Amino acid sequence: MSDLLAVLRQPRWIAMMIGLPIAMALSLVAANWQYDRHEARSAQEQRLAAAEQAAPTPLAAVLGPGQQLPPEGQYTTVTVSGVYDNGSVLIRNRTLEGVPGLWVVSPLKSADGSSILVLRGWLEATRSNAEEAVASPPPTGQVTVTGVLQPSESKRGAGLLSNGEATSLHTQTLCPEPSCYVPYVQAVTSQPADSVEPVPVKGPGLGPHLGYAGQWVIFCLLLPVGFVILLRREVRETRERHSALSASG
Repeated sequence: MSDLLAVLRQPRWIAMMIGLPIAMALSLVAANWQYDRHEARSAQEQRLAAAEQAAPTPLAAVLGPGQQLPPEGQYTTVTVSGVYDNGSVLIRNRTLEGVPGLWVVSPLKSADGSSILVLRGWLEATRSNAEEAVASPPPTGQVTVTGVLQPSESKRGAGLLSNGEATSLHTQTLCPEPSCYVPYVQAVTSQPADSVEPVPVKGPGLGPHLGYAGQWVIFCLLLPVGFVILLRREVRETRERHSALSASG
């Protein structure tokens, strides 16, 4: 027992005893954070699966212009009718099945005067349009779009560029009027049909977060095990040194 107390009184072991519960607590915090991320992604996947089976709802019955889209509203299947306004925007750096390209976004104005940005589809990036791409014009006349609601992206870069392109689908930048909706519609079908290839609706996937949470829990459990192993080794070496000194004395 005296050898054990002698080891534990050493400054580095005092520091280790203080640091052990802190490290274990931080590991559990990290595990909980990763598990929360897993749960959030799982909820998104469940909402997407439910939306694929649900009948579309008129956009005006879901929310109004200027209203934020709640998290549970993502992937809600809606229909909206109107006329495409001038001013299509291309969103840079958007891949589809590993192929670089651009999103084609156009404002759709309804009869009540409200407007919502519609992600009409995807345009492949080529050498010919590397500097300034040109999207196919949207259908003319009255159009009915069925798609899913998506939250506005965060504002990145300079917003709307001088060539009519953007680096982010930040709806408040691209459609700042009070009559504009905050979310956008990712089109699935259009009547009449659109000329651009629609962007497939995909969830974020579950990702590795559940595995990471498990790893942090295991790390938390291994910390005291490692502490005990090191402590026993130190005590044994201390006892052997004391025995050697006694024998030589």
